[in-house]
Amino acid sequence: MKCYLSVLVSIICISLNAQHKCGAKEYTNYLIKHNPQYAVEKEKVNLETKNWIANWNRQKESNIITIPVVVHVLWETNTQNISDAQIFSQIDVLNADYRRTNIDQINTPSVWSNIAADCEIEFCLAATDPNGQPTTGIERIQTSHGPFGMNSDVHTSSAGGADDWPNDDYLNIWVCDIQSGLLGYASSASNWIGDGDGLVIGYKYFGTIGTVQAPYNKGRTATHEIGHWLNLEHTWGDNVCGDDLVSDTPTQEEENYGCPSMPHNANSCGTNNNNGDMFMNYMDYTNDACMNLFTNGQKTRMIATINQYRSNMINHNLCNSPTDIIEITNVNRKLIKIVDVFGTKQETQRYNTPLFYLYEDGSVEKIIIIK
Repeated sequence: MKCYLSVLVSIICISLNAQHKCGAKEYTNYLIKHNPQYAVEKEKVNLETKNWIANWNRQKESNIITIPVVVHVLWETNTQNISDAQIFSQIDVLNADYRRTNIDQINTPSVWSNIAADCEIEFCLAATDPNGQPTTGIERIQTSHGPFGMNSDVHTSSAGGADDWPNDDYLNIWVCDIQSGLLGYASSASNWIGDGDGLVIGYKYFGTIGTVQAPYNKGRTATHEIGHWLNLEHTWGDNVCGDDLVSDTPTQEEENYGCPSMPHNANSCGTNNNNGDMFMNYMDYTNDACMNLFTNGQKTRMIATINQYRSNMINHNLCNSPTDIIEITNVNRKLIKIVDVFGTKQETQRYNTPLFYLYEDGSVEKIIIIK
């Protein structure tokens, strides 16, 4: 009887909490429960991050970091098989939000505009796959699984999902039919990064065109979940008046929904903060159209995370296609001659120089052999 009651209570809670939209905290708890080593390493993260920030030379380390992304599209119906254009729209949103070039930055209240951050983080669809071959950075997998929850199915091909690419090198994003009540969820970083590291997002909440549904149609679910992937907490710290471990975000009593107006919850938590909640922060629960900033403190925590736990993202060439692969589109063509840019015939192979290959059928190819 006790077991049945527990199930019933769970169902009721899900129903009553229909607005709950991010499963990152629950997914972290799931990982802790099923991976003892992750539990150990996760306990160390906040101290390790605090120490790293204390020794960070901001002037010396101000380069733009570009994170290579692979999008695994898991689809059962044609609607779920979202278009390339929808995926491109999401990458555009991420680059705008994390570089603070988003058009709606003008909506940032003036009291916080001086701490709104260009995070100096960019994103690209991977151009090189784990085998060194060219890729679009998009993988499409047809499945009969049905809605995915927060277990390992989504990142396991044998269970109807898609295996992740090496998660030290790529940000894996699974776009799928997600269980009711969730927009998405993400893993957070530590010195233990296991299978399935990355983001899972519903196909109705990814990008700005195609299948997206208001009010989560501005691509901010991915912006929010990548914040978790880079060790940001929710702005209310997942507790009443909790701590999000960032000093320049106001103490907040709880999550916010919809699109409030300022000041919202002024002086909550006894802080004498007349400005109220920073409900337009990407790490709150407000509507996509209401979100518009990360703070400098959040930026610092994300940069610390990349340097400590995702350091392969700092220097790589995965956003560039391999340059030593020549695609031969017609193997039957007969090569007449090779000339340089001045039309001079070349008798020997040359490296790192643009050359023109002239064929009998009148076609011409410009080829550079890199060495």
